[in-house]
Amino acid sequence: MIKRHPPAFMAFFALSLVFLLSACDANAVNCDEVRAKYQCPVQKHRLHLSFDDGVGSVTDKVLDVLKRENIKATFFVMGNKIDCAKYPSGQSAQLCKQRIDTLNRIKREGHDIGSHSYEHHRHTQLPPNVAAWNIKKSKVLLSPYFTTEPPVFRLPNGDGWFNQKDKPFVMNILKSEGFEHIGWEVTAYDWNEDFQNGDKILDNVMGQMCGNGKRGRDGVVLFHDGVHENEHEGRLFTANNLARWIPKMRCAADFQPLLHFKKNLKKK
Repeated sequence: MIKRHPPAFMAFFALSLVFLLSACDANAVNCDEVRAKYQCPVQKHRLHLSFDDGVGSVTDKVLDVLKRENIKATFFVMGNKIDCAKYPSGQSAQLCKQRIDTLNRIKREGHDIGSHSYEHHRHTQLPPNVAAWNIKKSKVLLSPYFTTEPPVFRLPNGDGWFNQKDKPFVMNILKSEGFEHIGWEVTAYDWNEDFQNGDKILDNVMGQMCGNGKRGRDGVVLFHDGVHENEHEGRLFTANNLARWIPKMRCAADFQPLLHFKKNLKKK
């Protein structure tokens, strides 16, 4: 016997379907408009997303977005965020365990993990022995989580990388510790509160990538999931808007793993 639904149910179902389709249309991205706005070329750029200053309270939300979008990223983690020996008990100890759990999730879901040093210092302004201590301390704490050979490192503020010609000692320390430094080609400036409004951060990324009619750039994009001054807090604005930004970025970008750009690295 064929089961027939009452007319009221069918009317409700039809209205629900219309509402769902309308919501999907409202959230759909018009790539022609996006490419026109930023004067993007027809051929897509290639990007890799990276996140600094974590692990943070919002890192899991970032991971949810990356999983849904099937994107592999790199997380440059601060050693002091997972140094749970500093917190023998209490709320800080519990939060540190949560960050360790998130770090394990990052690795389990196939993202890459690198060091962002132990403390968020400008390393060229430190005595060489102190800079070396920060780099080595982070290596000890993060070694179980590294995902590449050699392991990767990003200097806070890029200090010691962009000015390595004048201050070579920092990069020399990284080399002696067996690290590969990873810089960036595109920066979101998402740490800057002046850009934490609307789509200004997306504008930063799209403008640099597409070049606003000029050549533009491929490569690694610098975002943040953590706040280096805070034990546990994360970059809320970035985490809350990443799901909105990525579909628009896809209009002009193919997302690639880190090893696409760094051929000398091997996955562990």
